[in-house]
Amino acid sequence: MTLVVAHRGASARAPENTMEAFRLGVEAGADAIELDIHVSADGQLAVIHDPTLDRTTDRTTTVADAPMAEIQAADAGWAFPGPNGDYPYRGRGLTVPTLPEVVDWLPAGIGLALEIKAPEAADGVVAALAGSGVRTAGLVTVMSFQEAAIQRVRELAPDLPTGLLLVPGDIFERGLTWAVEHGHAAVLPFEVDLGYDPAPNIQLATAYGCRVGCYVVNEPERMQQLAAAGAWGFVTDVSELARAALGPRPE
Repeated sequence: MTLVVAHRGASARAPENTMEAFRLGVEAGADAIELDIHVSADGQLAVIHDPTLDRTTDRTTTVADAPMAEIQAADAGWAFPGPNGDYPYRGRGLTVPTLPEVVDWLPAGIGLALEIKAPEAADGVVAALAGSGVRTAGLVTVMSFQEAAIQRVRELAPDLPTGLLLVPGDIFERGLTWAVEHGHAAVLPFEVDLGYDPAPNIQLATAYGCRVGCYVVNEPERMQQLAAAGAWGFVTDVSELARAALGPRPE
């Protein structure tokens, strides 16, 4: 089964990387949610994509320089535009979550694709996932564009699946070779870099025991093509379209 992974939650419908976006992603039928991790000044794991709060909140603060209490005082719904030129999530109490908050909330059977943005988050991520339901169920993958981050995760928790994200334009075979040589479970390129026909690259990775995911896929025809080729999963902004394209989640 090819997994539908909600990109920062239902990020087309609600402010990214918020509990509301995660809730809507699950409601839309996603098999897993994807989120990003930075580290606050007091060592907590902040679920936010950028190294600053500037783009997504009402504050201009660098995550690494602010304690979590200050980060969570920001309005995480401030910048999300509505269809009529309004900002429907402003003042509704949305905050930047911590990873433990998300892990504690995550419904049974829903997976987690966790991207480490700051390599120093690796130790905390492993600790936050220890004993969690999602890890016990084998439904979590820790990913990063930074090789050192997933290397550290494997050092601390060799049984925790890890995946190498590839920047757009990177060569798939290079990433696959590195991932296999270092014992990582998955390689995750930008979807265009899998090629017009993704099947040969997916088959090559499968032969080496490596799963293939990709990002970001919002076209139903491409979703169906990836599923037919045997992709492990894809990250999408539109989980409801993906669910309709691939059919209902199996019970």
